[in-house]
Amino acid sequence: MHPSTLRVRRWRKENRTHHRNTEARWRKKNPDKVSAKNKKWYRENKKSELKRNRDYHQKNKKKINARVRLFRHKMTQEEHDALLHKQGNRCAICRNKFRKTPHIDHCHKTNRNRGLLCDDCNLGLGRFKDNQKYLKSAIQYLRSFQ
Repeated sequence: MHPSTLRVRRWRKENRTHHRNTEARWRKKNPDKVSAKNKKWYRENKKSELKRNRDYHQKNKKKINARVRLFRHKMTQEEHDALLHKQGNRCAICRNKFRKTPHIDHCHKTNRNRGLLCDDCNLGLGRFKDNQKYLKSAIQYLRSFQ
């Protein structure tokens, strides 16, 4: 290795805080260059980066779900587990046992959590836009063919 490279590395190690601050100032002043550099790196490493992300998500599924749940629904793991227990590990609508991670049903106007739903019931409510008139109409429609 070239002597100047060793000198630079030694200096960076000895002046770590100063180097980090200098780098941070440069990144703040040059966001376009930083973005271009990051995009270039990602293009060159896309395949391995996607594999790394996939592996991480597989290994940390519960941790990621808990983080998303807390961020989106303001629900801790303990609150989620209590609700799951209260519902008997079953969907709040169809009462089938959960086979996958349950969806947290919430009111889109108030953002208030209502319960845990299976995939089908969650999609069904979503398709009817949580509109009681639509749901009643759908029930009447189904009854008319019995």
